[in-house]
Amino acid sequence: MTDLKGTDPTKPELAILKLLWRSKEMNAREIHRDIEQDFGWSYSTVRTVLERMADKGLISKTPADGVNIYEPQVGKVALLSRMIADFSKRVLELDTTPAAAFFADSKLLSEDEIEELEDVLRKTEKEQ
Repeated sequence: MTDLKGTDPTKPELAILKLLWRSKEMNAREIHRDIEQDFGWSYSTVRTVLERMADKGLISKTPADGVNIYEPQVGKVALLSRMIADFSKRVLELDTTPAAAFFADSKLLSEDEIEELEDVLRKTEKEQ
């Protein structure tokens, strides 16, 4: 997986990434079914967003049996740690990032991923 360093994903892009992080791969219809209620998007809008995400390098697109299969191409921990560090510094004006233990109740992160997040946040803090 690549590490996204340019731009943060938009709210809908992050919602799609979360789906893909959980499922590993999905087609556009499956993604549309899962986010339709949250965003009220048509199927064609979801496909457009998926194409843009693929162009940004957030996801990959692989044709299979007449449909495209999408997979995340940005690491969950890498992206979340960068977003957390940026938010902590830019918005909260903190000199240090919050401890990863803060995310212990996250439905998105496993215990191993929380430990990995802690390591990444510590490294990020040392670099600042």
